[in-house]
Amino acid sequence: RSARAEVSLPLQCMSSSGMSLVECRPSSGELEAAICPPACRAPRLAIACASFDGLVRLHFQSRGAIGNLFIEPQPALPSPASNGEVALRVRAVGLNFRDVLNVLGEYPGDPGPPGGDAAGTVADADAAVTRAIGERAFGLAHAPLACMARALAPLIATKPRAVAFAHACTLPVTWSTTHVALQFAALRADASIIVQAAAGGVGLKAVEYAQWLRAPSVGTAGRPQKHVVL
Repeated sequence: RSARAEVSLPLQCMSSSGMSLVECRPSSGELEAAICPPACRAPRLAIACASFDGLVRLHFQSRGAIGNLFIEPQPALPSPASNGEVALRVRAVGLNFRDVLNVLGEYPGDPGPPGGDAAGTVADADAAVTRAIGERAFGLAHAPLACMARALAPLIATKPRAVAFAHACTLPVTWSTTHVALQFAALRADASIIVQAAAGGVGLKAVEYAQWLRAPSVGTAGRPQKHVVL
């Protein structure tokens, strides 16, 4: 799998038990197959059976592998919300490279639970917060890989109706990172910018931000298909 991902070749990954590859050759269109006599099996997505009633979360007991993540019942959140917080009924979560490093145990220090970017509807709010129950919102939440998550009111915003939940949850970290970086660089219309990895999430936002400022931009990308995007 690693070789296939790194060199972009149609390498087949086969698992055989009791039957040779010659005896049961999978179709050329399958990149992975398990040969289990008398059949060849290929991976397919299927709808999982409902395992729990009520709220669930994606959690891990230890870091080190993506496979350590599992679904479990979510402990009830304290209600009502307090300390300037809102309770968000999560509809979509945006993942960043930081979250991957978190799950793999490669992020320095304790990054807390994975996740951050989220979009959903307000289920509860502190009395001091001007957020209506049922309001569509997006922003940064604590442990949003769950049915419910807490978020500080200043870190979420009203979601425009024209933006889907799945799209809104991709915006907070990428746009915040871009804004802080280019503000620190004091980018302006008569200056130019070189954006490394310009086909990535932050890179695309940086190019758009530069265009908004009317600042000429030059971008780099590693692969031909990314060159096409740029």
